[in-house]
Amino acid sequence: MSMQSDSTPDWPQQATETIVGLVDNVKHKTTQPVTKAARGAVYGIVIVILGVPAVIMLLIGIVHLLSQFTNSVLGLGVWLVYLIIGLAFSIGGWLLWRKRVE
Repeated sequence: MSMQSDSTPDWPQQATETIVGLVDNVKHKTTQPVTKAARGAVYGIVIVILGVPAVIMLLIGIVHLLSQFTNSVLGLGVWLVYLIIGLAFSIGGWLLWRKRVE
């Protein structure tokens, strides 16, 4: 009798492995892409929230640095700084306007 019990398959273990395999397959196809998308959205929001103030502070620093340079070294007023910044933004806007899709 022990011979028959050794040769019979262990069907509860096979059933369990099949169910676990199916659950892992479903998890791999559904949960992981959603998790990646959620992480990407969260990281994107954090980057935007931290990036916008950083860019604004950088621009303020550039304007201040240029105004100090034009006042002390060149002896000109702050109008030259406004001209440079205005030209830079105008050229950037013009380039972006040319790349628009109609």
